[in-house]
Amino acid sequence: MANKDLLDQLDLPIRQKSLAMLACVAQEIKVDMERRISELGISLLQVNLLHVLDKAPNGQLTVNQLKDNMLDETSNVSRTLNKMCDSGLVKKTRSENDQRVVYITITPQGSKLHKQADKLLLQYENPLNEKESKTLYKLLRKF
Repeated sequence: MANKDLLDQLDLPIRQKSLAMLACVAQEIKVDMERRISELGISLLQVNLLHVLDKAPNGQLTVNQLKDNMLDETSNVSRTLNKMCDSGLVKKTRSENDQRVVYITITPQGSKLHKQADKLLLQYENPLNEKESKTLYKLLRKF
């Protein structure tokens, strides 16, 4: 857990303190999310990839389409997809028309694991009420 109380003691303008607090809270939430899915043996990146594939038409996208539909940019997608392929969560198929194009398809095992991970992640208790959540969302959209 981040020592958020320490921020109150720092001699910083409130705009910088608020950004530091945002970073602390984001890190705490990420650690909590990773802890929740650790029993499944997958990472948040893998959950993100499975989510995008599970929502795709036919559960299939090219690697570039997959990257374009992810919440955050990361350079580990190809390596992570190889690991997921080895685990039987996704399969790769080269295009018959263009061998440079690789299609990634979610497997039934990958879809099942995605649903299990989502169920665990959705158990996170947001301490904000509906109105506060809407305000926070609106404020964060300014970044």
